[in-house]
Amino acid sequence: MSNMTSFLQTFSTYLNEKNSVLCVGLDPALPKQRANNVIPTKYLTSPDENEARLNFCLDIVEQINEFSVAAKPNQQYIFGFTKKQHRKLTDTIRKSEMISILDYKLNDISDTVESSIFHLSGCGYDAITFNPLLGNMGEAVKLAHDSAKNNRGRELGIIVLTLASNPEALRYMKQATLNNEPLFISIARDVESTGADGLVVGATGHVTENDIRTIRKIVGAERVLLVPGIGAQHGDHNRLAKFGGRHILINVGRHIIYSNSPKKEAKKYAELFNDARKRYQSAS
Repeated sequence: MSNMTSFLQTFSTYLNEKNSVLCVGLDPALPKQRANNVIPTKYLTSPDENEARLNFCLDIVEQINEFSVAAKPNQQYIFGFTKKQHRKLTDTIRKSEMISILDYKLNDISDTVESSIFHLSGCGYDAITFNPLLGNMGEAVKLAHDSAKNNRGRELGIIVLTLASNPEALRYMKQATLNNEPLFISIARDVESTGADGLVVGATGHVTENDIRTIRKIVGAERVLLVPGIGAQHGDHNRLAKFGGRHILINVGRHIIYSNSPKKEAKKYAELFNDARKRYQSAS
């Protein structure tokens, strides 16, 4: 790669090398946080909960890297990490030839966006998620793409929440309108016009085949569709494999990281997604 690389260049390189569209969500919950889907007690050998969650994530990355092209830590689950801990995680992901996406949902006024991107780019992530409802998408994209010198030669990518997987997204992103069209379509147009790198597009029932086709037509073939909703939310990956194009990242979290064998589960999902992609590509 050249000295300065974009998120899309990095993603395309790893996609070609690994032939996988699996993204593994890193959501490390503490045992005192909830009853199920928590990190094993073996990680709690010291009182430092940040280190416990970090070590769990590092072990997951080691187990899934053969079959995954991306890892997506969730800021709400790794809250409290120091910049050094973020760096250790992103360096490990990068050495595993995966991209790292911080699920941050950045959303604020211009000054705050500037500060967030300054600090986040220093943590080594390849991309962050962005909530467009307060605007500032264009400024966020410019600041992120200018951050390569602070991020070891890689531009920070911006992936925009467009039509999410949660049930409320039907009301707020699809039934709500702007300029006489569903809000998610207006968001997709802003992604295209601002040069953002990708979109979050869910795989659950309210996201139709026509929605996916419409989004892809607006933003073109190169931008990445990050797809949540598979696994615990029981979404359907097939419509994304059929209509999402080549540049998709299908996220699975709890079903992999809290399984008895994250490696086997990652392999299973990677093969499942690839089988669907091959089936629809050969039929087209």
